[in-house]
Amino acid sequence: MFKDKNLLVLSHTYNSFIKDPVEILAKDFKKIYVLVRYQPIAELGNIIPLHMFSSRKKFSKRYSIDLRNKPENVEVILVPLWYLPFKPFYKFVGWSHARGVLKILKREKIDFDLIHAHFAWSAGYAGMKVKEKYNKNLVITGHGEDIYAMPFWNNSWKGRIKEVLNSADESLTVSNYTKEFYKKIGVRNEPKVFFNGFNEKIFGKVNKQESRNKLGYPKNKKIILTIGNLEKIKGYDVLIESLKIVKEKRKDFLCIHIGAGSEEKKIRHLTRKYGLEKNVKLLGRKPHHELRNWYGICDFFVSPSLFETGPVVMFESLACGRGFVGTKVGAAPDVVNSEDYGKLSTPGDAAELAKNILWGLEKSWDTDKISEYSRQFSWTKTVEEIVKIYSKFLCS
Repeated sequence: MFKDKNLLVLSHTYNSFIKDPVEILAKDFKKIYVLVRYQPIAELGNIIPLHMFSSRKKFSKRYSIDLRNKPENVEVILVPLWYLPFKPFYKFVGWSHARGVLKILKREKIDFDLIHAHFAWSAGYAGMKVKEKYNKNLVITGHGEDIYAMPFWNNSWKGRIKEVLNSADESLTVSNYTKEFYKKIGVRNEPKVFFNGFNEKIFGKVNKQESRNKLGYPKNKKIILTIGNLEKIKGYDVLIESLKIVKEKRKDFLCIHIGAGSEEKKIRHLTRKYGLEKNVKLLGRKPHHELRNWYGICDFFVSPSLFETGPVVMFESLACGRGFVGTKVGAAPDVVNSEDYGKLSTPGDAAELAKNILWGLEKSWDTDKISEYSRQFSWTKTVEEIVKIYSKFLCS
């Protein structure tokens, strides 16, 4: 569609919810340049076991950059930013990000026709400065903490984020929940909501027994899956409390967790404290492209998040035909709107989550119906709508 046009994408990572839509968009553009904010200090998290470094590990290249099967016309360029990972220093990251991007654009003589920045801070700020210098249209997608948390740290941050979002020619966001915060920030234009999605090349209906045979899990065991960073905001301490309640009712379940994070030691301690060692298995991180069979082994997926915007795991689990037992956060209430697809509880309420998990263990899930329902949330569908936004600027 835009075969003579180049797209500039500014982001904090190149995996999952950035990588998937970009690589679908690649067929519509002559070239897509993805400039990814990169923290060299994060590499220390792979070798130094101190919390201030290990907490940065998820931002290292190993976990935040995925170049597998990248189309030839997508070029990923790292923008190194040096800063200490503490809140007071974060206000300087926007300026550093913008300076790094502008330097690379000049050095590499990159020609582009449209800018799409993901996250208001700091990629959005960098996008605003690129727009000012090159006079190109700017699209900004607000994803999460950049919209519902950061602007409310203080008035200075609110003004900073408001300025960035008001600089966009089009604003997008990933849930009706985050959309409401644009009004609170005072952004002039109402953003359009585009839910996150799933990659159809990786995720789709999968046979439970085939997956269990492949990964070596018993056929008749009730298995629950959860995937996410072991961080406070993800609510895994609440999940462990919920499983303690579940075990009082029935013991024939196994909850598998994929991911890692700063709360891992605490979660392992709670697992031992509540006698859940045989019911909870922490497997660490797994490559994104290998997750389909992990979704495949479970009876349903559980997410205990305290805050979330457009949880990609929700779309992926539904795509694999697995129900979603989660919390009323972000886009979840918009998507899980029937008990055919799952149930949602109040964030932080261990008793309610336990009740829903017990319900899920008893339910006969219709995997065909769930998978069919999920198709509307594929990245292909989402990208079709994003292309319509781009057309306003590239086809005029």
